[in-house]
Amino acid sequence: MGALALTASLDPHARAMGFQSALHHLASQAFGTGLLLALGLGLIVDALWQAVRAATDADRAGPGLRGALERLGWLGSGLMHLGLGVAAWQLVWAVPQGPPASRTKAWTAIVMALPLGRGLVALVALTVLTVAGIMLGRAGRAALDPWLDLTQMSSRIRILTRVLGRVGLATRATVYAIIAIFLLLAAVQADPQVARGVTGTLRAIRFERHGALVLAAIGVGFVANGILELIRARYRGIPREGRAQVSGGN
Repeated sequence: MGALALTASLDPHARAMGFQSALHHLASQAFGTGLLLALGLGLIVDALWQAVRAATDADRAGPGLRGALERLGWLGSGLMHLGLGVAAWQLVWAVPQGPPASRTKAWTAIVMALPLGRGLVALVALTVLTVAGIMLGRAGRAALDPWLDLTQMSSRIRILTRVLGRVGLATRATVYAIIAIFLLLAAVQADPQVARGVTGTLRAIRFERHGALVLAAIGVGFVANGILELIRARYRGIPREGRAQVSGGN
């Protein structure tokens, strides 16, 4: 997604894409089959890990409301990754006939058709906006995963990790905040077509004033977040007894 956003910021004929659209783009490439198989496997395995993580509280979220919300978030992330993994594998055997329809608009329309549906959409928008605010706060503090074993990193890797963490979190928070604003507008105007997912949000940014520069910054942020995940895969530990044991004093 980061590479596609960077390409779209430089080439007016290219399009920025969200998760689902990026998978469809890969399916049309000569090397796409292998990547889709690998991505599908990784996403499904991650979904299984998130389920285990939530069921066993492997990351010591702890009791109480905060811990329950954290575990619910892990489970939600796993379900999303499971859907994307299955979608990636489906694209290996089924050639897409066109770009995927906007699921955000479809789901917004379904929710709005329910009693108090506009209120529910507004509540979701405010929740996403709150999450974006929390992420921005973490980016400002350079808050890292507490289970990263910083003692095993060189000083350069530690500095790089903090920079990537800030940039990646700030970028995701910005995109989530814009998505939340579109959802809130959809609720206020009672028009689900106003809602935007990641793809729609990135394309809306591209056509604003200085949109190419903003989209390039978002592309860099997505790439930074991807590199950070590779660092986490290398240096992240699974806790055994306590938070302070593995966090390296962070």
